[in-house]
Amino acid sequence: MAQTVNDVTDLMSDKTRRPKASFQIPIAIKYFFMMLVIGMLLLILIMGGKALRDAPPAAIHVSTQGLTATQYQALQRVMGQQRVSSFFTSDLQVLRDITMGLSWVDQVSITRDWQSGIVVRALPKQAVANFGTERLVDAKGTVFVPADDRELTQVQFATLQGEMTQAPVIMQQMQQINGWYAPLDMRVEDIILSPRMTWLIRFDNGLRVIVDNENTAQKLLNLSQLLGNQLNTRRDDMQSIDLRYKNGFTIAWNIKAPQTETSDE
Repeated sequence: MAQTVNDVTDLMSDKTRRPKASFQIPIAIKYFFMMLVIGMLLLILIMGGKALRDAPPAAIHVSTQGLTATQYQALQRVMGQQRVSSFFTSDLQVLRDITMGLSWVDQVSITRDWQSGIVVRALPKQAVANFGTERLVDAKGTVFVPADDRELTQVQFATLQGEMTQAPVIMQQMQQINGWYAPLDMRVEDIILSPRMTWLIRFDNGLRVIVDNENTAQKLLNLSQLLGNQLNTRRDDMQSIDLRYKNGFTIAWNIKAPQTETSDE
């Protein structure tokens, strides 16, 4: 009996030690399939690249939102002159730079849209004053040429004059003066900054003020207080005021035409 158990044990141990048969894919076949996959991927990339190169030029759609008819036509004309590639390969930054190169454009957004193509959305600068006779200026003091010449020299706007680089300074000065003289019901109609940094200001009531660049703000503020108090009753009689003095100013008065006497015969 012991002999039989031992024989069975030996047989089981022989099965355990016997190596299992396994199927191994040859290395050559592995490399073949690997190269086949790589080749298919390269083929897809090549075909995709060719499809992009051969794709028709993308359509450029200019949005009318926020634009006047003239502004839309001006932007449409510029975009129509641009050569673009396909929907995916067109350089949107280039189109954005071209759009921002238009003097009157303030903001621009360019996106890809599956239905419309490349969509250009632009917002124009908002003019608050004339700058000379050929340009406008916005609240930030940015000088620009409008898309429509009919927007120039608008009568409801004040007119700023000076060097274009000084436009933000002139705009800030005008806004400050308007704030000081608002209680007197006076607004700036024309303001000029000369190359010698002399300010010439004409208000909507006809009063002209000239002031140098030394303590300019303080002189103009003091004048507004005087016109509202001591000189209040004489304001309509003034033609111009010269503030280019350290300790005072001069006033030029309007000359009233003499009244002619009439006699009844």
